Amino acid sequence: MISVTSDKSRKLVIAQMTGFLEPADVQRFSDDKEAAVIAMGLGSGEYYMLVNTEGCVIQSQEVVATFMRVILQSPFRSRRLAVVRHDNLTRLQTRRILSVRDEAELFASVTEAEQWLFDAPVEKRVAYG
Repeated sequence: MISVTSDKSRKLVIAQMTGFLEPADVQRFSDDKEAAVIAMGLGSGEYYMLVNTEGCVIQSQEVVATFMRVILQSPFRSRRLAVVRHDNLTRLQTRRILSVRDEAELFASVTEAEQWLFDAPVEKRVAYG
């Protein structure tokens, strides 16, 4: 199950994920996230995303692939994406999902995740070539 809420004062979208997910859950998450961003009056790059996956288990490869596709194809990209994950085995799977984008990090607690989201400067990346 995935529930999506928002905190307009901090331009923050929060997703709480639990259990074993299906690809349809991931698509609903993407739709709900986009609706939350629009409801706050924000666009791509104007909000932060916090995903708490503490209640999740190892996911199927189909779900992992769907998450990666959703991250890559979303018209509403967060300025930063912080994921909270405790279990070591699922941390590896989460790192694989996050590898498809910049400004995405994995944390052991919500406190650490929020500190990185709001306190650390956002790096400007310069493409060469």
